[in-house]
Order: sequence, then structure tokens, then C-alpha cells
Amino acid sequence: MTSQNLAGTMILAIAEAAGAYWFFKTKSVSLRMLMTSFGLGFAFAIVLFDLLPDATEHYAMGYPLFALGGLLMFGMWRYSKRRSQSIAMNGSGTVAVAGMALHNLGEGILLAAMAGPVSLLLVVGALLHKLPEGMATFAMLDGFKEKTRFALAAAVGLMIPLGAAVHFSPGFQQPVMALMAGMILVAVTVALIEHSAKNPALSTKWQLATPCIMGALIGGVSCIIA
Repeated sequence: MTSQNLAGTMILAIAEAAGAYWFFKTKSVSLRMLMTSFGLGFAFAIVLFDLLPDATEHYAMGYPLFALGGLLMFGMWRYSKRRSQSIAMNGSGTVAVAGMALHNLGEGILLAAMAGPVSLLLVVGALLHKLPEGMATFAMLDGFKEKTRFALAAAVGLMIPLGAAVHFSPGFQQPVMALMAGMILVAVTVALIEHSAKNPALSTKWQLATPCIMGALIGGVSCIIA
């Protein structure tokens, strides 16, 4: 791995932390609602256009593990919801963020394996990818204290340089990533439904749906560019 590639991973980690910090410093309740919708839509696209393709490429068990992850997450959410609403939200959010951390670990591994300097187009696409990803991570940690949410979101970003510095076996990475992709997809879907239910007046006016769709579109484009 070149020093330039290592510097690139640090820039991406900082960009992700910056997205989380922006959410952290935003005090407007209505703006936070819109940012949450945008972040969850972005996370939805990350699963479909980034995590899932990486987890299933040349791996026959990828889709069954993806489905298993989704079923496990749904079962965990239903069980915890019967006990406590806060436990359900914290539990699903924590699992989803753990999956995002694994996703970043894989990106670090890929960047470390790249030969030669990183192109400007790749850097721009990756920054477009990471800024809202920090917002998505922060949004999925709803229920935690604000400073804890920011600290965890920043730690998730640091998984990128960690993945570049430490060697992980692909045999370990793909099955875990497939399982996590299913879990994240269900967790994000649940979070979107509950976020809309908490704000019925806004959701009927498409004020929550619009930023969610925009987040998904930008997420998909950034995955293609990066």
C-alpha cells in the first residue's frame, strides 16, 4: 500500500466523521428530521448497490446469508419491540452500524490493494459517498446520547484506515458482509417506517419521502462513481 493510498483512507474517515459532526451540531428539529430521512435513504442504497454486490460476487452462499441476516434482524426487532421500544431501536441501530463498520473495513482493504495513485474521480466519488454515510450512521443510532452517537459514527469511519493497515481473509469477510447486508436492510427499513410514524403530518406532505429518495439516488450514484 502506498502512502498516498493510506492518506486517502484517512481523508475518507475524516469525511465520514464530518457528516456525523454536521448532524451532531444541527439543532433544528425539522432539519434533523430531513437529514435522518436523507441518511436512511442513502444507507438503503449502500446496501443494494455496494454491500450486497461485494458480498455475493463469486460467492454462491451470499444471497442465502443475506436473506438469513434479514430474517434474523426482523426476529430480533419483533422480540425486542415487545419488551421495549427503546431497546428495539437501539438494538437494530447498533447491528446496522456494526454492518456499516464491516463495510468500511472492506473498503479499506480494497483501497490498500489498489496499485498506483488514487484517481481524482475516485476521491470525489468516495467523498460524495462518505459525507452522507456519516449522517446515515448517526441517524441509525437514534436512542443513544448525542456524544455517544458522534463517537460511534467517527469510530465507524476509522474502520477504513484499519482495513487498509490490517490483512483480513476474504473467506471471513464475504459471508459476514452478506449476513450484515440483510440485517442492515431490515434495520434501515424499520427505521424509515418508525421515523415516518413519529412524524405523520410531515410524511403525508412528502417532506420526509423527498429527502429519503434523494439520499437513495445520491447513494446509488456515489456507489457507481466510487
